[in-house]
Amino acid sequence: MTLCIGRFPGTVTLSRYLGALNCQTASVNSTPNARLRKVDFYQITDRLRYLQNVRDAPFGMSEQEEYFLYSELIYDPEPDETSGPLEQDIDALSSLLNSHVWIDFSDLRNQVVARQFFNEIDLEVFLHQLLLSAELNRRIRLQATIEGRCDDYFVPDLPRKVAWSVLLSRIFLQNVDFEECEFGSAGLIPMLRIDKTRRVDKVWEIGNALRWPRMDELGSLVQRESGGRTMRFAWSAPSLTFLLGITLPGPSSSFMAMSCLVDSSPAHREKLAGLREMRLQSGFQYLLNTYWQWESIVGKVLGAMEGSKCVAGWIGPCAFTPDLDPVQYVRIYQKPPAERMKKRDRKTIAQRSDPLGLRDTKYRVSDFVMVLPDLDKCINDIEVDKLAFMVHIDPATGEPGDLFEHDVAVQFTINGGLWPVRLRYNVSFIAAAACWFGPHVLSREYAYKSVCVRKITTNFKWAGWNGETDSPIGDLYEIDDDRVLLVEAYGAANSAVFARACITCLACAIREAYAARVAVVIVSNSSKYEDTESEPPVTPTYTGQH
Repeated sequence: MTLCIGRFPGTVTLSRYLGALNCQTASVNSTPNARLRKVDFYQITDRLRYLQNVRDAPFGMSEQEEYFLYSELIYDPEPDETSGPLEQDIDALSSLLNSHVWIDFSDLRNQVVARQFFNEIDLEVFLHQLLLSAELNRRIRLQATIEGRCDDYFVPDLPRKVAWSVLLSRIFLQNVDFEECEFGSAGLIPMLRIDKTRRVDKVWEIGNALRWPRMDELGSLVQRESGGRTMRFAWSAPSLTFLLGITLPGPSSSFMAMSCLVDSSPAHREKLAGLREMRLQSGFQYLLNTYWQWESIVGKVLGAMEGSKCVAGWIGPCAFTPDLDPVQYVRIYQKPPAERMKKRDRKTIAQRSDPLGLRDTKYRVSDFVMVLPDLDKCINDIEVDKLAFMVHIDPATGEPGDLFEHDVAVQFTINGGLWPVRLRYNVSFIAAAACWFGPHVLSREYAYKSVCVRKITTNFKWAGWNGETDSPIGDLYEIDDDRVLLVEAYGAANSAVFARACITCLACAIREAYAARVAVVIVSNSSKYEDTESEPPVTPTYTGQH
């Protein structure tokens, strides 16, 4: 998540923005070139204990280990004279794990690993898959050592489903001690020990950072779990997965962390059960605060508010809304924005953002201009009045399609008047790269138009603003696909909520916008620095893509 979430609440990194252009294909099951042997539950757990004990041992494969694979786990595949024994082992295990009978952990819904603990059959199938993945991982690391690679990160070209399974085996054996497991007479869920210093305290830190309203209940639960065995019925499966430290990379971990906070208040657990669906465009109201997923448009916009933080993939605490119940989960109806960046454009990013512009043999001083922020244009009369929610109506039927799904608008007070802005498009705000030794000059080839944030409230349109021909904030005013729009939103933090982004060197931000084919750059100075002795700087934050 570190490589995805920007440095400021509600933003993404440029790498994440460009990476999202890749079309992620679904896992494709294949026919295995080897066959599984029948193995019982206790053989699986004994072998997992052994692999956990030798996980950090010097790499090498004994004849006994090689014999175990083909005598206990799988039948000998057909020999391949073109590859060595180690490559044949990797191919055989990889083809087996890519079968449809195993869990696909690349699917967000399957990443709540603890769900497999509550049923004897599910647990045995999961541990069997874990064993095959651990055996494959051991051979991959051995191959990496032989080839002189960094064995902790080396993963060969494996099918996506297999790669996620191997990754889970690494995380599971690292965080769950099988010597501490008590499977019981029925061979069901183990009573697992939670490491207080690593996981339970982390829940406390997240709740404290997000200013969770019921920290007293969370504190009593943390104290009860400290240093002892976890009560598996006191936690939901997502919470148990997080506390055991067996979370996979990606957005699922943020929902599991929030599940721990919600489980600390059993009276409200069922009202927020929608969090278990792990919808990225979602959030909820809890007592006097709202919390939003970092990929939802509400979180992206309200992340600029004073006091909002982005912690564990959640943005909050944000403004309360009277349109929702004191405790209520909602999903946000959002449309995708128009894509200006194409896959082929990634190859020309360096050329489109060259500080000198188009390459030439000579450059004139008059070809460059110094772009500086005008901090005298501070706007301090923009306030967030309220968040407005309404159940989304399906235009085809004229009736609500899903009671959880809502349309959302932010109502601002601007110079004494009300100005509602509907959040219909899931646009991205990109964290601008840090600028060194700025400000810099800008080549005149990077054309831009500078406007004050107030002009957005007039009849204004720029480069398909918000992705449609009809502007959500006014009639057609101006269209320009060849220039970058620079919106100046200096002043109070609410100006940045209304027009999102802060950058330090305007020239660098404009060139970065050209590189990523972003149509709008919004700049502001943060009022968070008002308590310091110096003037509020124009802080390096983000560009906005519409």
